[in-house]
Amino acid sequence: MGAELTITGCTPADYAEICTLQEGLWAGGPDGNHAYLKWKYHANPYLDERYTVIARSPSAEGAELLGMVGVFGSCWERDGRRFTLPCLTDTILASEYRNSPLFHDMVDEVLSRLRRDGVPWLLDFGDQGTVPAMLIRGWRQVGVWGQSVVTRAAGAGHHGPWDALPVTRGVRSGSLISPARTPDLDAMAGVVREVPTDGRLRVARDSAYFDWRASNPLAKYYYLVARSEAGSAEGYLVAHRSGVDTDQGPTPTTVVECEARTPEVCADLIQVAHESLPGTRVLMWTRDLADAGVSVLAGLGAEFIEPTGRPTQDRPLPSLLIRETGAPPLAAGLPDLSRLDGWDFRGVSGRGWR
Repeated sequence: MGAELTITGCTPADYAEICTLQEGLWAGGPDGNHAYLKWKYHANPYLDERYTVIARSPSAEGAELLGMVGVFGSCWERDGRRFTLPCLTDTILASEYRNSPLFHDMVDEVLSRLRRDGVPWLLDFGDQGTVPAMLIRGWRQVGVWGQSVVTRAAGAGHHGPWDALPVTRGVRSGSLISPARTPDLDAMAGVVREVPTDGRLRVARDSAYFDWRASNPLAKYYYLVARSEAGSAEGYLVAHRSGVDTDQGPTPTTVVECEARTPEVCADLIQVAHESLPGTRVLMWTRDLADAGVSVLAGLGAEFIEPTGRPTQDRPLPSLLIRETGAPPLAAGLPDLSRLDGWDFRGVSGRGWR
């Protein structure tokens, strides 16, 4: 970075300029972008915006905002212990700096702040196109994993309010699957508590997390809950669409989470979701998905996209990068974070966090 540029933390006084610069990414308008900024960083239950940084031009030129790198908090658990891990997100640069070192300079400042505070790792569920440059600068790619894509005709899915979708009986489990426009926090958290742990690091999902995610002002969420005849929650599914696109617009609908007590309940939720959700494309991560769910997707004509090992071809696929900050790692309690098989991603999707 040229010596004339400055990189600092962001404050509420910077929000208006950040929202203007981020319009190309968030597309929520001044009010929507401001609400998103407050939700993503200030209202995050695990970490405030202390590690989000901005870059400005020389003060003699009016100190114009040139870039931002956001960092928000994610909470993970393993064997009853919880860990907050910061995630890199919401990066954008002024057009004249998009092929400059400014992005990496801002990330270096983030790493310095994390190191100063004794935080050993930074995560990035990132853009595959940036992987080669990030690997050169010390990042490690934990892995890339596959997804399914179901392409439907325009106008497919349920029409009308989502909560007016009829209750459906699952053909495999017999459970009653009901739609909702808001999360049933107790039911969802109860299902997660009953899902056995397997020693991998997984997203900590409780009522606080579900409530925070649902408050994203630039997202539309669609919920399904499966219940037994007696009324107990047996599983749930969460899907996401951009809140600034129409139901049949170009952005995909993404199943960001599907959790259930049995594979049969999970398969029924997946089928109802893919038959009923709006959008011409429905995406779902297929890593850790049981055979019953894969079979449903295949029967719906899904295209299964698996990693090729070539970043240019794998760019649409989900991926995790990790960077050591230089701070001493935590004492025993976390697995080797650079191994893909040490992570359970069933409760997280990049689109679920934006």
